[in-house]
Amino acid sequence: MLPLILHATGTDGGLLVNEPTVMAELFNRIGMFLSADLDSAVRRRAELCLIDSITCFSAGLGLKHFKPSAAVASSMFGNESTTGAGSFTPSTIHTAYIYGQAANALDYDDTLLGHPGAPIVAAILAVGARENLSMDRLLRGIAAGYEAHWVLASAATPSRERAALVRSVGVWDTVAAGIGAAVSLGKDPEFLERLVGVALSHSLLPYTGKWYERPVPALKNNLGWAAAGAVMALDLVQAGQTGVSNPLDGSTGMWRMAGSDQLDLTKTRKDLPAISRVGFKHFPACWHLQEYLKTLASVLPQLDEREEIAAITVAGPADVEKFCQQAMLAPADVAFSLPATFSLLISNVEPGPRWDEVADDSPELRYKSRFAFDLSDKRSIKLETTRGRIVMSSVEVSDPHDLANRGLDESGVVAKYERLSDPQLRSALASGLAESDRGAAELYQAVHRLIAVAGADKHLAHPR
Repeated sequence: MLPLILHATGTDGGLLVNEPTVMAELFNRIGMFLSADLDSAVRRRAELCLIDSITCFSAGLGLKHFKPSAAVASSMFGNESTTGAGSFTPSTIHTAYIYGQAANALDYDDTLLGHPGAPIVAAILAVGARENLSMDRLLRGIAAGYEAHWVLASAATPSRERAALVRSVGVWDTVAAGIGAAVSLGKDPEFLERLVGVALSHSLLPYTGKWYERPVPALKNNLGWAAAGAVMALDLVQAGQTGVSNPLDGSTGMWRMAGSDQLDLTKTRKDLPAISRVGFKHFPACWHLQEYLKTLASVLPQLDEREEIAAITVAGPADVEKFCQQAMLAPADVAFSLPATFSLLISNVEPGPRWDEVADDSPELRYKSRFAFDLSDKRSIKLETTRGRIVMSSVEVSDPHDLANRGLDESGVVAKYERLSDPQLRSALASGLAESDRGAAELYQAVHRLIAVAGADKHLAHPR
């Protein structure tokens, strides 16, 4: 069967090469997660996605630029009053919103054509808490949500020329998170199809590269809103609401809404499921910075501890230059700045919330002024020391369709988790994974406690 390929030709048309639908492709890809037992390798990857997401959620809760989200959400969303830690039990939509915002706040969360984990895990945990779902159900929903995100985002990837103007990062997250939550509840394909039409109406607009301008907005992706929209869409469908007809297909399908100029299902077909290809970040920074930072981390041990770095030169193509601005106008700027992240790494500042807290005039950022960018077809870094020594290294390029081997391995994910996550949350997650066929009540309570504390604006200490 030939794939569906549509190319935008104007305001109202496209070129149809063949007739298989995006919806059919979507259900073909997520079908493996609807009923059969998860493959052991896929299940472990789903566990790692949850573990890494819990880490990023914990790390994001205490950030200054996250606190407005926590404060406003606690007063806006309906919550059940309680006593004890925090003053309320967060509602389902509140849980989804705050979890999604916090998990992405530090830009440390996983990535594959966007940030699938933050909104998908947020929606699934929120619904799971309401229904006291088992860990088995959560992991099934996570795997299905990641696959749905991959199918939709990869099929609608715009051409290079169009991508320079508009991208669909975040647009597909509400649909994917809704599908993940629905699969965790055991909903059938008919329900899922109706859900897509409703979730589309709750989806975000595509961005136009504004977050590369300084100051970087704290709401770079607004993934909490994407997760909350997924929960709202799910409940509306359960209440009998209907949505957009034939939402994904044809010349007016959601790919148009996502700002793309083409739809190509051949891009979706990979041997491994999406959850096996997602990348776990080494550093709290945009994925485009990761390979440069990894290279720097591998080079620094070559220097004598008494050697001072006098100059840093990063070489790369033109699209790297936007990550080379030195001025930090807001905390979120750090995640998009090679000068800042290089300086923090050289200064031995632990990757995590501390990267978000360092002031622009801090000594830990003194190396920013020694940074230069060199336009080149090849990517590399060069360090010059006060002793006149030069250390150079090439920088590899990751495959955006399979980031697993470029990100943290399992031991790295676990180490990051143990370093940054809330201890009570770690204990609760361990219990849920150990008794995976039972309701994960302890996990849900731990998540709710942290959200309640954040909403009450109490201090959240990051574990050291």
